[in-house]
Amino acid sequence: MLDYSLLLEVILVGLVLSADSFSAALAMGLRKHDKQDVLKFSFTSGFAEGLVAFVGAISGVTIVSKFDFIDHWISFVLLGAVALHMFYEGYEGLKAHEEQKGDSKQFHGMIKILLVSFATSLDAFAVGVGLGTTGKPLAPFVLSISFWAFFSTIAGMSLARKASDKLGSIFNFLSGFILLGLAIKFLYEGL
Repeated sequence: MLDYSLLLEVILVGLVLSADSFSAALAMGLRKHDKQDVLKFSFTSGFAEGLVAFVGAISGVTIVSKFDFIDHWISFVLLGAVALHMFYEGYEGLKAHEEQKGDSKQFHGMIKILLVSFATSLDAFAVGVGLGTTGKPLAPFVLSISFWAFFSTIAGMSLARKASDKLGSIFNFLSGFILLGLAIKFLYEGL
């Protein structure tokens, strides 16, 4: 039997974590790029998000065995911290006075793509730790996180030439609210 509540949670976690991938793609996509660049960055972003969430969840399983009595608080604090970080990034993005214009330079090299992909996936580690403490099935969450990061990177790069930096900031705010809601839900379920 399909648990619609779990399915919605899986989709929302993946979608929310894709905010940083989307924002990074908007910023990096301002440089001249082709379809190969888009796919390279999208695959790297999706892989990094999924891998880092998985590593975080495995760490979370270790934490739950030692701190089972407060696991819901751990999830709440970690997801809440990620939500606050997203609010901060959204605020900083909206506060910026200059919009970046298209850059005629060549697209970024593979080392920068890897660095950006893993840097934007740090939130996935914290969420992964939180997921590891809940005992929920890991595979659907990791696949959702990878899937949404992949497609949000494609979307971000596709919109880069047409959209302002404010779109990424607004997406960060919305994602922060969703993550905060999930943090409260995990806490409520644990109490």
